[in-house]
Amino acid sequence: MLTGETILLRSFERDDLKHLHRWQNDEDIMRLARSFPDHTISREALESRYEKAIKGDDFGQRYYIIEEKSSRKPIGWTSLDIHGWTRRATGADIGVAIGEKDRWKKGYGTEVVRLVLREAFEQLNLHRVTWWTFAENEASLALAKKMGFKEEGRTRDSVFFDNRYHDSVILGLLRDEYDASSKPSLSPRPKRSMRTKSS
Repeated sequence: MLTGETILLRSFERDDLKHLHRWQNDEDIMRLARSFPDHTISREALESRYEKAIKGDDFGQRYYIIEEKSSRKPIGWTSLDIHGWTRRATGADIGVAIGEKDRWKKGYGTEVVRLVLREAFEQLNLHRVTWWTFAENEASLALAKKMGFKEEGRTRDSVFFDNRYHDSVILGLLRDEYDASSKPSLSPRPKRSMRTKSS
């Protein structure tokens, strides 16, 4: 578990599937999260997809539920997809989605990314983290750049939704860039705790 000031990141539990099912069948959320507004997924397919995450069996894909500390309510999910093709853990793709729309624009995204980056660079010792989004996703691009990511390239007309093509943007953050911009005095390090799953 990773604990921030207003949110905590914890492992997926089977009971979270009802929230994920609702979020991942929501047009607005999936447009921003995956450039895929017409995405639909059944509860059974969702359970199959996240079975390893629920059991804690997959090192390469780390999924976390974003939980609001004040209410203890799940409000979204985030992930680190560690690149496996290099045969060593050197980089990962980051994903963040606030599923509860009334929690948008509350600053939760900034805290989530800060916690995930600390996990990536300070615990997993990765060399780089990659951020993908579509070119018109201004909030996602602004958050990425706020957290130190630099635009590295675009793939033209690579995603199609809302009856037109969109460019995809890739941004990257390297370990030395993270180290140079990280200021521990401005915010406390996340607390890590052991959690025992219920049977």
